[in-house]
Amino acid sequence: MIKNIKLLLSQPDTRAVALVFMALAITMGAFVTRLVEIKIKFGLSEAELGTALFFIPLGAVTLLPFYSKVIGKFGERQTTAWSICILLLAMIFPWYATDQTWLMASFYLIGLIVGLTDVAMNAEVAEIERQKSKVIMSSCHGFFSIGGMIGAILSSIFIVGSVSLSYQMMIIAFVLIAVLLPLFKHMINAPAQEAKVGGHFEFPTSKVVAFAVIGFCVMMSEGGITDWATIFIKENLKVAGEYAGAGFAGFSLLMAIARFQGDSLHIRFGAKRLVIIGALIAVIGLFLVLLQTPLWAIIGFSLAGLGYSVIVPILFSAAAKQEGVKPSKGIATVASSGYIGMLAGPVLIGFIADSYGLVNGFTFLLGLTVLALLLSFRALR
Repeated sequence: MIKNIKLLLSQPDTRAVALVFMALAITMGAFVTRLVEIKIKFGLSEAELGTALFFIPLGAVTLLPFYSKVIGKFGERQTTAWSICILLLAMIFPWYATDQTWLMASFYLIGLIVGLTDVAMNAEVAEIERQKSKVIMSSCHGFFSIGGMIGAILSSIFIVGSVSLSYQMMIIAFVLIAVLLPLFKHMINAPAQEAKVGGHFEFPTSKVVAFAVIGFCVMMSEGGITDWATIFIKENLKVAGEYAGAGFAGFSLLMAIARFQGDSLHIRFGAKRLVIIGALIAVIGLFLVLLQTPLWAIIGFSLAGLGYSVIVPILFSAAAKQEGVKPSKGIATVASSGYIGMLAGPVLIGFIADSYGLVNGFTFLLGLTVLALLLSFRALR
């Protein structure tokens, strides 16, 4: 893992895009950690805060079909650079909203920029992989996982120092922009003739659709586990609150570690075999969760994180390399289906849990993962 991190940071182009991934995760992690202050300032209930937060993924999904055109017009480098800088500055907007309506509007705006940044930075990675014959997608997603943890830690430090949320986000924004600005020049664009590929509207190829369905299943499962694992361990398995987060902690930790190994494993085993192995490990993990004992549930959620870790990065790389498909379009197709899955997953699990119990909610996720496993046999080479 350390070798892959050093290799990624040793080259200017890969270092630049990896730190963009980390910067996005740091700012989101730092903000989410202090959401309770937003809740208190606006006098929101849990349901009202949840409704407001819904507008972030809603914004990310809204314009996903058009992000490819934006990237085609301005290039991967410029779009990534401008979108991440604008996002870092926009994170202060929710604090200055005057009421709940403006709060939702600010969240929606953040979602729009997050969606563009996400597609652009993944398209940048795909171009580096293509032009420089490198495999770095999984490691870049590993930097994203680590960035979220760093953001949460930074936020805790600011809280101890009694720094307000608005000043916290300003400080983080200016520091990250100062770090990133000298690095943007090292990123690359697709060649001009390739940037014009797929300029008109066209339906995605059958393989890209298959990648999108697999991404939908995996990211819906990731979203469901993220929101419901702790509740399942605490309420269904009767584990004390201070230990209930162990399942999600294991899920996140193994996912981050595995992503830094993902590129080496991708080269060694190939995309198809690695996705199949990952999906199979996730299936085993969810099966262990359904045994409904605390230890097996924690191990099961951890294995699920390990299994899911490399699948989405591989799907992004594969979608970007389809012949006749502009990389940003392939990535946008997979990303849009994944965002919808991640958005709908926690809500759908909630409905299933309310009617049939949370155990059946995780059974549903097991079924989705099995579907992703079966599709992987046909969709990937």
